[in-house]
Amino acid sequence: MRFCQSIASGLLALIFVTSPATVSAQQSAAKPAYSFSVLEATPAFHSLPMLALREFGSEFNLKLDYMDLQGGGETGAVFAGGHGDVLMAGIDKAFGFRHAGLVDAKIIGVVLTSANWSLVASAKSNIRTMADLKGKTVGISGPGSSSDMLVRWAVRKAGLDPERDIQMVALGSVANLYAGLENDRVPAGVLVQPCLSRAVSAKVVNVIGDWESMSYPNSVIMVRTKDLKENPEKFAFLMRSLKMALTRMRDDRQFAMRVAKKVYPTLSDADLNTQLDHAIRVLWKPMDGVMTKELYENARSVFVGSGRLKASEIPAMDDMVVNLR
Repeated sequence: MRFCQSIASGLLALIFVTSPATVSAQQSAAKPAYSFSVLEATPAFHSLPMLALREFGSEFNLKLDYMDLQGGGETGAVFAGGHGDVLMAGIDKAFGFRHAGLVDAKIIGVVLTSANWSLVASAKSNIRTMADLKGKTVGISGPGSSSDMLVRWAVRKAGLDPERDIQMVALGSVANLYAGLENDRVPAGVLVQPCLSRAVSAKVVNVIGDWESMSYPNSVIMVRTKDLKENPEKFAFLMRSLKMALTRMRDDRQFAMRVAKKVYPTLSDADLNTQLDHAIRVLWKPMDGVMTKELYENARSVFVGSGRLKASEIPAMDDMVVNLR
């Protein structure tokens, strides 16, 4: 599982990296016009466009202090505690904040437009369907995370009660989830790319819930409403920069590979190219950073299906989303 362990080490190397090595001395000396403290829940391959902003930072007077945490529940709690300017997490965090009255926040864009997670079972287990999960332990990234919510939604659809029929255990990072499945700590769990493809190819797991390509806003950009009102141009600047990063990840393969190699230094060029092709086709499409009505309503349906909230308790899109251009 060394390829998955490299994810964690690579992401740690990116924390607080704010400008590319190739910027001119004049750019390096310039004070950035905007600085952001970004909190991200369970970063993975889909995170590359935001991490790629470090390649643009000095050119656009943009500075990011980047902090990644494991599980949307923990990351949301840190943001609710007053830390960070920007939260990257599943849209369930926005719904949860509004319902609990914890944070008055707005969604200003989206990076990951697919559910991303898939539910897998150890190839050594006898689990072949959702119904087979009854009485079993399922590994998730963390309580209150999008992986937690998706598992609840899926088992309820299969006629099971997530509170009584399964036990969910928080394993944290994607690398830990992979290790838990490989080492028989859990018979079932969630995975994302690139660990998902590698685990399937190595016959470590079988996929029993293929949600990866399901249209769902699983990494949205959230900011506090008061901050947005006080300085709308600052956050519009961030979104314009992110959209430029998305465009370059799609159109400039040399640039995309440079970013990917810094996060996943042990993966081969062939593997990285395959993952980039998949991300462009599935994870980031249509790569414009815009939250659509379709995405929002899909999220509402899944959230209600998970049993967390009633449909009447989820605000209309116009009350939650401000797509910054």
